[in-house]
Amino acid sequence: MKPSLGWVVVLLLAACGGGQRPLPEAAGGQGEVLVVMGKAHWEGEPGAVVRSILEQPREGMPQREPRFKVAHTTPEHFGTLLTMHHSVLLAEVGAAADTVGVRTLRDRYARGQLLVQVAAKDAGTWSSLMQQEGYLAADRLEAHQRERTLARVRKERDAALSGTVQARFGVQLLVPGGYRMVRQQDDAMWLQRDRVVTSGGLDHNVIEGILVHVHPYRSEQTFTVPFLVEQRDSVTRALVDGPNEGSYMIVQRGFEQMDLMPGGQAVQLGGRFAYLMRGLYGMHGAKMGGPFVSLSTVDEVNGRLITVEGFVYAPQFDKRDYVRELEAILFSLELPSGAPR
Repeated sequence: MKPSLGWVVVLLLAACGGGQRPLPEAAGGQGEVLVVMGKAHWEGEPGAVVRSILEQPREGMPQREPRFKVAHTTPEHFGTLLTMHHSVLLAEVGAAADTVGVRTLRDRYARGQLLVQVAAKDAGTWSSLMQQEGYLAADRLEAHQRERTLARVRKERDAALSGTVQARFGVQLLVPGGYRMVRQQDDAMWLQRDRVVTSGGLDHNVIEGILVHVHPYRSEQTFTVPFLVEQRDSVTRALVDGPNEGSYMIVQRGFEQMDLMPGGQAVQLGGRFAYLMRGLYGMHGAKMGGPFVSLSTVDEVNGRLITVEGFVYAPQFDKRDYVRELEAILFSLELPSGAPR
């Protein structure tokens, strides 16, 4: 990868006085990014580069699903309603571009909006710039959409169930309404939400699960995919049973010649190190499976490894939006800062 050209971050706050009109609330579909780009460029190389980045397959899904749903409009049609979109990539290509670079603007046209502005003097330079900085832009848009989802989840929080998690493990986790306690042990808990979703005139069951489990923290070697996969299996074998007698949840490691081992990456959780893992689960002894995501971090106060996970079973539907909500719930995790438990 070429050296980064750098980012200029600009925070524009909504006016709340001085006679200026307040900004409207940002709107738009979940998981959607609006790309503002001239028609010729959208149909040429710049548009192809944008689509290759924003529509790259989301990791850890059972079928190909793009990372974002991409919508397109031209600058002349970027009017009042569209300017309110919550996630915008604004392409400036041509002599009118003041500078060459990438800027991130918050609340530019609406409250709760993230606008990524990419500017260059010609299409070739613009495409090269996007290839260098586009994945960072996608990560920023992902984090922004997670923040929006988390704000909604916070409003839907089940205070009693969130309190149960805190009482058991001494951590805060935003659990939305509709979840119920399925099973709990001294060091693990399984929460689940069962919903009926209608599609094509038929009703389908959708299951979303949350797991919380704690373990003694041994060393930095904990934060590897093989270790966390084995640890997860040890928990779900005892905690999460399947629809058939004797069935239980396991991590999918492969199918025929396909390598299905989860992917993992280091992330930040409230300023502390954490490890995010995405993959597929199945049921030993039953035909059932889907995507899962897990987040692990160290509770230094108590010398524990804390892992929170989400999984979904929705065989008739795309799963990206379900997983994105579960991931937002995991990132709501807050660890204790006081005396040891």
